[in-house]
Amino acid sequence: MSTADEGFAWRGAAGPRPVLAATAAALEAMTSSSPERLWALGEGEVTAALQLLGRLSACVDAHLVSVLAEAKRRSLDQGEGWGPVDWARAVAPELPQRTVLAADAVAGSADEPRLADVVAAATAACTGDTASSLPVSKAAQLVRFHRSVRGLADADQLESLTGILLDSARGHGGLSEGDLAVALRHTANELRPDRLVEHEDDARRAHRSMVKSRGPLGLSRYTLLLDDEGAAVVDAAVDALARPSRDEETGELDLRTPAARRADALLDLVRRAVEVPDGIPRQAKTTLVVTVGLDVLTRRCRGAGLTSGDALLTTDTVRRMACDAEVVPVVLGSRGEVLDQGQAKRLFTPGQIRHLWLRDRRCTFPGCSKPARWTDAHHLVHWADGGATDVGNAALLCRAHHTVVHRQRYAGSVVGGDHGPVVQWQLVPGSYDDLVEALRRSRLRVAPPGDPDGCPSPRPRPCS
Repeated sequence: MSTADEGFAWRGAAGPRPVLAATAAALEAMTSSSPERLWALGEGEVTAALQLLGRLSACVDAHLVSVLAEAKRRSLDQGEGWGPVDWARAVAPELPQRTVLAADAVAGSADEPRLADVVAAATAACTGDTASSLPVSKAAQLVRFHRSVRGLADADQLESLTGILLDSARGHGGLSEGDLAVALRHTANELRPDRLVEHEDDARRAHRSMVKSRGPLGLSRYTLLLDDEGAAVVDAAVDALARPSRDEETGELDLRTPAARRADALLDLVRRAVEVPDGIPRQAKTTLVVTVGLDVLTRRCRGAGLTSGDALLTTDTVRRMACDAEVVPVVLGSRGEVLDQGQAKRLFTPGQIRHLWLRDRRCTFPGCSKPARWTDAHHLVHWADGGATDVGNAALLCRAHHTVVHRQRYAGSVVGGDHGPVVQWQLVPGSYDDLVEALRRSRLRVAPPGDPDGCPSPRPRPCS
């Protein structure tokens, strides 16, 4: 039986069969639309055809969710050992796997009251409402987010946040999939306890790797796996050198591919690093712009920093990187207004670094013997808390212990020793908060912008 015959067969005495008859008629119309004669259309008609195809595609995806949801209610996707995605791909092999995965995730929540609004928005295009509907791919992101955190989050708070995210992603002007992914990750971190977020951050950092293997034609392939912090540093450093530029002598255009430019930029960075003479410290390791709220930066509430590449960095990571990397914080007020666009002048100068190399000689964390050239210069009282950028407020820390000090909020100070000044650490979690509070009370700290009394609580509180 042909498609046309099937279309007529699905029109019974009770009228056309839901979805089935319309889909058959649409397929018949589309397959007989003579695409080879598109040349006969005017420019406006070509544009209109593209717009209609977009609406039709959204409508098809929405109907796919409804059909898969009905199949699940009838357990059609569970026979003969099939999984739901395998069953759908076997029945309709023309469907892309990514589309099936997204539609299946949404369809699996069709009967969940807590996700009813998300499913309704994803199937709104069935009625032709594409202006305020939610693309199925975004709906799947919301469903997966909801499932991942609902065991830990307060139900009412999760429902409220899901509604806000849903409204932000709806329609043609809603958040893109990438922006929605960033928002979902940030929201998930806010809903979970700090210890879980920090544990996951440590786990991702521990899985950094670089693997060398053979490539084609005698080339070598390097596979680099990085967390958000590492990726942000590499992106900021490489992008600055990978922009296309004309030949200085001939004026010819740069014909290298983007991939080739990035590879050359990375090699250039390595050459610059290894060619630095011994004894000359290299600070300002990269320039990275991070947008962060003032309350978050000063630890008065929970939150995260957002890089220009849409990577989320925890507050501890931003504060640690801002000690020695050329991180430029764009500090926002409570209404999103820009309070300050920081500069790199808070970094320690090469002369100060040389002084620290001579004074500390190695990482100052108790028991660590890593040499000075493997260390960062750490503000004992962070510049965001009013600490000065001078050697009396500085200590050398290797990268691993720099992370530990910020994570555990250890306090340190420069004290007199038998052979000159030495750094003394107070290895009590939270001792840094007590130190900052004492400095605030004694008026030794300069209040941050928008904080005239200079006495915020050092402990995080929920953002309003």
